[in-house]
Amino acid sequence: MSRKLLLLLLIPGLLLLGAYLYLRVSLSKANKEDEKITGTTTSVDSLGGKKVSAADLRPLLIERMQQLLRKSSQGLYNLSVGDMKLDVLASTVSLQNVTLSTDSSKLNEQKAAGTLPSNVFKVRFKELVVEGINLDDALTSKTMDYKLLRLVNPVIEVFPNKQGQKKNETAEDFSQRFLKEMTKLEIGRLEIVGGTIIAHGAKNKTNRLNEVDIELNKILLDSITRTDKGRFLFAENATINFRNYTTQTSDGLYQFKIGKGTITSPQQQVRLQNISLASPLSREQFVKRQKLAKELYQLSLSSLTLNKVDWWTLFNGEEVVAEDLQASGGKLSIYFDRSLPLRSRLGNFPNQLLAKTELKMNVDRFAFQNLDFSYTEYNPVSKQSGSIYFDNIKLQGTNLSTTNTKPLRIEGSGLFMKQVPVSTLFTFDMKKPQAGGFTVSVSSEKPFATTLINSFSMPLGLMKMEKGTLNKLTATINGDQAKAQGNVTVLYSDLKLSLLEKEKDQKALDKKDVTSLLANLFVIKNDNPRKGALSLFGD
Repeated sequence: MSRKLLLLLLIPGLLLLGAYLYLRVSLSKANKEDEKITGTTTSVDSLGGKKVSAADLRPLLIERMQQLLRKSSQGLYNLSVGDMKLDVLASTVSLQNVTLSTDSSKLNEQKAAGTLPSNVFKVRFKELVVEGINLDDALTSKTMDYKLLRLVNPVIEVFPNKQGQKKNETAEDFSQRFLKEMTKLEIGRLEIVGGTIIAHGAKNKTNRLNEVDIELNKILLDSITRTDKGRFLFAENATINFRNYTTQTSDGLYQFKIGKGTITSPQQQVRLQNISLASPLSREQFVKRQKLAKELYQLSLSSLTLNKVDWWTLFNGEEVVAEDLQASGGKLSIYFDRSLPLRSRLGNFPNQLLAKTELKMNVDRFAFQNLDFSYTEYNPVSKQSGSIYFDNIKLQGTNLSTTNTKPLRIEGSGLFMKQVPVSTLFTFDMKKPQAGGFTVSVSSEKPFATTLINSFSMPLGLMKMEKGTLNKLTATINGDQAKAQGNVTVLYSDLKLSLLEKEKDQKALDKKDVTSLLANLFVIKNDNPRKGALSLFGD
């Protein structure tokens, strides 16, 4: 073998050996210096208790990550890694079975001192893949610059700490402490695949997001971006998708579901699809669980979008703050059984309900389109149910708020009994919402046959419209929960009706012949205004 060939073989080998020895000494020295500063020793279980070769660099890299995390969190978090795969040539690192947990003594210590962050995390995941890692990152310990981070099947638990938030406003946060150790963290793209986010709220209430996929692009944490509110988790843009969200009300009467949700930043937009609020109980089961008569609700929406929204406080159930809310394609049905004793109807106006809700809310504008509404009521006297329908409803309003004293205004239109156009305008007083002050106007100017209302006037009002035409209806009413006053105009022609009664052991309703005759002769006018008479209302 020639001398030149021998040198060609030896020189690369010597360079690799020298680089390895330099890397190992540098990492060991850095870890020892960190141990002196933090007063803690690195975990022996850096690779799940496995025996490794003395030439293996993996334990040193893991120990360095553990030290950085402990120092940045003031000892709050510990990092455990089950296994690690390092491909130097491909600049790729893969961590398996990773757990981020809290040190209970440090947690209690920071909580007592008021320095505990507003949210505490517990994280575990099967795999973390880092692409584009450079050995200089481990050597200099000043910059972290990666092309891609991918987390597979992480479970992220969030524990809010409301008690310390006021003190934490001036406390040093994680990013400040991180930047004392590193000059910069830069990640081209961060992906989370198949994740689960569990938010532990007050009163042992837990919200859970399943099948979460997250993509954060152009992440940069440095002295400038640390306070940049235009970034989400220090990323220029972010997209979060989740599926099959389910929660249940505390009384067990309703289940709330979201088929799919998408959160985007910096747009601060939350888009939800296939939303439903329904009871797992049948009508009969629901009524049996009530002592007083109570409405049974069922709601479904194809889509709902919130713009300029703080989605994290929304997810935690703390508050709903948004500039704009839009919903389309849905149904709302209400069932009410009058066989139970009636409860007080006081305090159930929209402004009163907003004042009583525990959830803070402030939505500047809202709009609903293509909604269908039905109200069904059971009458124990007739032993029958009747239904009222409004289809193709369009609503738009302003100031859906628990904090703003401007009036709550709702304007809407729809088709009454699937045929008759009706328009409404509601205004609710929010300066003194407990009083329930309101103003409402209703109008319908398309004539329709009065027989259209028999589907609910017969079972609920024991009254049948034999014939007639309703030509116009207008009403303007203002009042509160104690009183109401206003003007109501009903114009009709050729009206004839029958009064009904329920005979024992009979399913059908019977006509009260004599009473109906007297009503049509002496009480009910056939026309309003009378034919040939001057109308005070101008019609």
